[in-house]
Amino acid sequence: MTQSELIRLFPAAASIPERVLLIHPDQMHLLKGQSVQECRVFILISQGSVTLRTGTKTTRLEADCFIDMLVWEPIEFIDMSPNLRAWCLLPNYLFTNEALHGLKPADAESFKDRHTVPTLPLNNRETETLHHQLELLYAALNDTEHFYRPLLCQTYFRSFMLEAGNILRHKSQTYEDSEGVETRQDTILRSFLKLVWRYYRTEHNVEFYAAKLCLSSKHLSRVVRQKLGKTPYAVVRDELLQQATTLLAESKMSIQEISAELHFSEQPAFCKFFKKHIGMSPSAYRSRGMRSNS
Repeated sequence: MTQSELIRLFPAAASIPERVLLIHPDQMHLLKGQSVQECRVFILISQGSVTLRTGTKTTRLEADCFIDMLVWEPIEFIDMSPNLRAWCLLPNYLFTNEALHGLKPADAESFKDRHTVPTLPLNNRETETLHHQLELLYAALNDTEHFYRPLLCQTYFRSFMLEAGNILRHKSQTYEDSEGVETRQDTILRSFLKLVWRYYRTEHNVEFYAAKLCLSSKHLSRVVRQKLGKTPYAVVRDELLQQATTLLAESKMSIQEISAELHFSEQPAFCKFFKKHIGMSPSAYRSRGMRSNS
């Protein structure tokens, strides 16, 4: 199910249509047996467990853990323990980009490290910190009469991401300081991500990255899917979308110039790509941003 389809299962006050859905712990059982796709998925578990399936991989998530699934492939909620207490936050790309626009350091760059720690173990204090942020966001969503409700929800989402980013940075530093041994798959993934961040503007094909790594495209896809739950192309695509939305919002470049900057064969190809994943044309996205800033 897409985010828009899932929203219909929950009270209207738990969501902003075509933007974000926050599922309260008391309503998590409604996700059992459901699949989710085409949006980012955050899960915070304070008690009990959840079993998920992404592709062919099944994962059991226990208490005091946080997961940020940067995937567009379906995620199926297989099972939940009777004592489960967990939040599930589902923002789409547009809401995430609007809320985190211009945010440093808790933007895409700082969250890339999450690829090496897809499931983040937490201590009680860290769990409580994120739980509190989600309570604030839920309260803002439920205040449907608030004149600035959408903006307030973006603000609390932004605060949540800052707290998650702070925890992640401390965890990543601890990981880097440890004597853990990096596996061959970890090395491949880290090298692939570095290549993507360097070449995504000019190289959109997976074959280029596989050749750089002296791997077959099939092997690279297998490693990336296993580690991230998404295809190599999806990683490149998300970088392109991030850069495209930033240029549309912050630069004076024409759409044709942005298309050329990102090395699309022609402007119509860029517009088709952008609308498919963002849900509106580049010109509509830029106009919307100009109206919200006026």
